[in-house]
Amino acid sequence: MNAMAMSKGCVLVVDDDNDIRELLSQLLTREGYTVETARDGEEMFALMDQRSPDLILLDVMLPGADGFELCRQLRSDAGMPPVIMVTAKDDEIDRVVGLELGADDYIVKPFSGRELLARLKAVLRRARQPATGGRRDLFRFSGWRFYPAQMELLDTNATAIPLSTSETELLLAFVQHPQIPLSRDRLLDLTKGRESFPFDRSIDSHVSRLRRKLGDNARKPEIIKTAWGTGYIFTYPVEAE
Repeated sequence: MNAMAMSKGCVLVVDDDNDIRELLSQLLTREGYTVETARDGEEMFALMDQRSPDLILLDVMLPGADGFELCRQLRSDAGMPPVIMVTAKDDEIDRVVGLELGADDYIVKPFSGRELLARLKAVLRRARQPATGGRRDLFRFSGWRFYPAQMELLDTNATAIPLSTSETELLLAFVQHPQIPLSRDRLLDLTKGRESFPFDRSIDSHVSRLRRKLGDNARKPEIIKTAWGTGYIFTYPVEAE
């Protein structure tokens, strides 16, 4: 009981390689985390029925449904924990796909224990901090309602649309600075810098995801427009409560 109380959090490691699961389990346990492991998506969801992890380390190459599909399923539920995708593929397209599906971060094998722990701590810190930062609880724009603390959007029909941690931070930056062009560097400053977006162009991927969730035409966006030579601009006026 004392060990659980002192745990830094529960991490669910999903990987079909026994050696990797054991290695990550030992590393995270030494650092004070409680660790659960699963070999595939079926075991992952079975474990999640029994307890709620604080973070999921999700390998891409899995038997059955791969990590991309599992990430998509996880992100369809606003109550799901943050996800760090883990893969041996050092390919920018794979990184972008993972981020577009809602992953909070992406790490490529082989990686050092120090790098993994740093990314894990950053994602957990963001997930545990109130998204509003003590400011506003609700933002309204053009019939939409945005609840940062709940990481949730309600569309004009009051249908709830879940957001990832990174999507919430980015949308919060936009609605707090409506109708003002924001560069990528400025968006990094307004969110949590490279802790939120590990490489510059990942902001573009998150903007694309936000546009889709807002029903914004990718070819001719009306809500989050591209400010050529600058970055992006959230065009609608916003009411904050």
